[in-house]
Amino acid sequence: MTRYQHLASLLAERIEQGLYRHGEKLPSVRSLSQEHGVSISTVQQAYQTLEQQQMIVPQPRSGYFVAPRKAQPPVPPMSRPVQRPVEITQWDQVLTMLDARNDKSIIPFGGGSPDVTQPSLKPIWRELSRVIQHNLSEVLNYDELAGRRELREQIARLMLDGGSVLTADDLIITSGCHSALSLALLSVCQPGDIVAVESPSYYGTMQLLRVWGSRPSRSPPIRTAGSASKPWSWRWSSGRSRALSWCRTAITRRALSCLTPASAPVLTLAQRHDIVIFEDDIYGELATDYPRRAPFIHGISTAG
Repeated sequence: MTRYQHLASLLAERIEQGLYRHGEKLPSVRSLSQEHGVSISTVQQAYQTLEQQQMIVPQPRSGYFVAPRKAQPPVPPMSRPVQRPVEITQWDQVLTMLDARNDKSIIPFGGGSPDVTQPSLKPIWRELSRVIQHNLSEVLNYDELAGRRELREQIARLMLDGGSVLTADDLIITSGCHSALSLALLSVCQPGDIVAVESPSYYGTMQLLRVWGSRPSRSPPIRTAGSASKPWSWRWSSGRSRALSWCRTAITRRALSCLTPASAPVLTLAQRHDIVIFEDDIYGELATDYPRRAPFIHGISTAG
């Protein structure tokens, strides 16, 4: 962490603790420079960082002030989906929507992809070119059945941020997230089994359930610990459900705030009724917080 990042973190902590109140003027650049023994440019960078985070606001010829507290937007009302397993119908409409992405006259608001022409991706392209040039045989040859060990080791290290202690031997690399979910469904479910899903849910999950003959049971999204286990408790007590497919981080507005207090009751309920949780973390690293605010379900589970 650089000096200005450390100073920005310190000031942000003081603001969150109430040492600097909302609307209060912050110390001048010069006084902070003297207090912490850093250069004026370091203080300016720290203030710019806090301004980008919308924690402080500049006032011309007056300095920086703590930003006013923002009012939280109202929480949408809880949805009430049908209280029974349903068949997946109207799939042709989904295919029509997916085919529309090839139409250049249509702007695809339904999904976002990075701009591959951005300069920030050039180091990746250079490294890929270097690997292909010097290690072509490794690129073209088959890896281990579980996937390349070096990749599994790096993923295991990344999962430590979410509280999951794993080794490379605990992980399997698939050809994509869709394949991973497909293998998970095949390993647990039989045709006709009920799989709990949140509403809204990713259409690709619905496609897999349709292909493998499983029936989705829709539930409203989880927002708080108090309401976390209610939508599924009656379904799971019947003994008919086999699994829960849950993407709880950064997929929608509500998923950004689905933290451990809301996850723990669902985990407890799943363990009580022998329900397998498929945790889809494809969007997990889109959240800007580090370390992760929401640990993996696997990270807080004692049963793995």
